[in-house]
Amino acid sequence: MKNPFENLSIGLKLVCGFGLVLLLTLIVAIAGFLGVDMLLERAHKVQLSNQLNSIVLDLREQRKLYLSNGSEDAYHGVINIETDLSKQFKDSFNIYTGETSLAIVKEASSALDKYILAFEEVHTFRQDWGNTGKKAAGIRNEINTQADQLIDSLSGSSDINAVTTTLRMSRELSDTMLIITTSVAKGNPIPLNIINVRIPKIASEMEKLQLTGQSQAIQQKINELFKTYQGLLALNPPLTLKLDNGTQKLAELATTITDKLEDLKALQQVKSAEDGAKVRMLLIWVTIAAIFMGLFFAWFIRRMIVTPMNDVTLALESISAGNLTQSYSTERRDELGKLYNDIGKMSLTLNKLISEVVSGVLNLSSTSEQLEVITKNSQSRMQSQRDETDQVATAINEMSATVAEVARNAETAASATTATDKIVDQGSAMVNQTATQISNLAIELNNTSQTMETLKERSDNVGNVLEVIKAVAEQTNLLALNAAIEAARAGEAGRGFAVVADEVRGLASRTQDSAKEIEDLIHLLQSGAQESLDKIQTSRDLSINNAEQAKEVVALFASINMEMGHVQDMTQQIATAAEQQSHVSNEISSSVENVRQLADQTTEGAAESAMAVSNLKALSLELNALTQRFKIKR
Repeated sequence: MKNPFENLSIGLKLVCGFGLVLLLTLIVAIAGFLGVDMLLERAHKVQLSNQLNSIVLDLREQRKLYLSNGSEDAYHGVINIETDLSKQFKDSFNIYTGETSLAIVKEASSALDKYILAFEEVHTFRQDWGNTGKKAAGIRNEINTQADQLIDSLSGSSDINAVTTTLRMSRELSDTMLIITTSVAKGNPIPLNIINVRIPKIASEMEKLQLTGQSQAIQQKINELFKTYQGLLALNPPLTLKLDNGTQKLAELATTITDKLEDLKALQQVKSAEDGAKVRMLLIWVTIAAIFMGLFFAWFIRRMIVTPMNDVTLALESISAGNLTQSYSTERRDELGKLYNDIGKMSLTLNKLISEVVSGVLNLSSTSEQLEVITKNSQSRMQSQRDETDQVATAINEMSATVAEVARNAETAASATTATDKIVDQGSAMVNQTATQISNLAIELNNTSQTMETLKERSDNVGNVLEVIKAVAEQTNLLALNAAIEAARAGEAGRGFAVVADEVRGLASRTQDSAKEIEDLIHLLQSGAQESLDKIQTSRDLSINNAEQAKEVVALFASINMEMGHVQDMTQQIATAAEQQSHVSNEISSSVENVRQLADQTTEGAAESAMAVSNLKALSLELNALTQRFKIKR
């Protein structure tokens, strides 16, 4: 089954890979956050249990303070702490979720409710005990005041027994009151011997006194106060007992609350350790899963990238080795798949290009061989042209000598115009001879004209050959340029091919330059040949005219005697024409010499062209050998 993940781009693959890594990291982070939240929540629960314990301790201290002084501030302090503790317990029901924890909180909250009720009872007992104590304290003060008044009233009495008894009773009463005041101040119960023995004894002795007058009235008042005080003292033990029992109950309830809170604290500490272990295990398993998933996706993504990359590398190695017979294609649509398909297209393009280059090299080799044959033929023709030009030069020299001879004969004829008939006869013979020579000269000039025309035609042929050489050189340069371009596209594999193509292009350029120089020389040769042809034709026309004139001289020689006067003029004309003909012959000789030099230069250029063509052929063979490195489809 085709894996759709293969067609994703490398960027998307990497995004997926790194996205999965980030997702795994996020999962690990979330697990860590959850674990930290769990531990923080557990720590908050432990802190809450400690806070509840601290509030209970504050409640105990505030309760002791209240029981010691019974002040309203202390009482309201206990109430505030109880209210705060009740609120904390209500909040605890929303914080603690475990059944055991909730059960402990419920038990502690129930104990607190009982504690609040018990404290209200203790508060009632404490108020009753305090009120009783206040009343007793007032009566004690009144008894002490009355006792002092009684002593004052007895100070002038003669009843020593009454005074002594009153003083002793006052001291005992003071000591007893001090003990009672001290016990009450310390919150301790009044000793029973004080209540049951000493106070009744003092009251009995006070009643037994036999007093009169004002002292008796004070005595009666003291007796009434003692009865009231004894009644109040009788209330102290049960009130103290109730207060002690209530205090004991409060202490027990506070201990119960503290124990439950300690149990809650211990339970939360155990739960905290368990939560820590759970968080550690969760992080360990999540980390292990993340590592394995990360390794799997790393392997999977690497396989999706490295495997096609290896295929691309193998394809490039095969192409760089010159093997262009393989086809490379894939159905992948990612960058590597496109690269692999592009390599396949490049292989096909290179195969086509190398095939065309091989064909071009073969054509170049064939063309260079043909060009070599043509160059050799041109060189042979140039040599023939050079030989014929030498012959033309020789003929022109002979013609120049003949023309010089004609000039001398003309001068002789001019000087012999006054000679005798014998000299005329000799002149007639010489004129006949001159006519014959002029005819021969005309024939030679005609032949020279034909030779120059042949030279011009052959120069044109050489120009045509040079056009072929230039066309071949341009085609070679174009092929070499195309080969260099394709070699540049081939990269390292076409570097050697590019060097050879550059050499071929350089040789083609030099061939073009040589062909251009030869063409320039041929143009000069053609121009000189045309000029020589024109002058030779002029000389031929003059020779024909001279021949015709010589014939007329022969025809009219019989009438020389009658027209001797005209002979001198005609002889002068002949001398002038001969002089012109001599000048023209010299010019023709100079032109032919130039033509010969141009022919020499053309021959040398043809030799250089032949050498360049040989080098071109060698380079084409070398280029063909280089193209054999590539394996292409036929």
